[in-house]
Amino acid sequence: MKYTDLKAKQQEFVQWLFDDGNHDQDKTTFQRGYLKRIANDNGMGWAPAWIVKDTNRVSKRGFYIVPELADFIRSAGDDGAEDEEDVLIERMRDEAASESESSLEEIPVESSAQTVAV
Repeated sequence: MKYTDLKAKQQEFVQWLFDDGNHDQDKTTFQRGYLKRIANDNGMGWAPAWIVKDTNRVSKRGFYIVPELADFIRSAGDDGAEDEEDVLIERMRDEAASESESSLEEIPVESSAQTVAV
């Protein structure tokens, strides 16, 4: 099943897995206890039944496969986030450079004639 085929609450759980640091699309198998902790941390009482009650998701006793996470990670990488980040960094550099140039212009410089007169 693909991430986009999931219901909104199911997609939210996959996002919680991602937000907890699961960014490797090759590691989508989780222990039941871990799934329960993610659920508890986000206000749910139990690991989601759509994962733990689906016998097709069992890799071995107590371990469940969530392939939708890999699909989510791939789609997150394709959204151009890196390009947006590069644009933001470049804009920040430009702003910092223009601020440093304008701050140099604002510093009053005394001429040698003013220095002698004092």
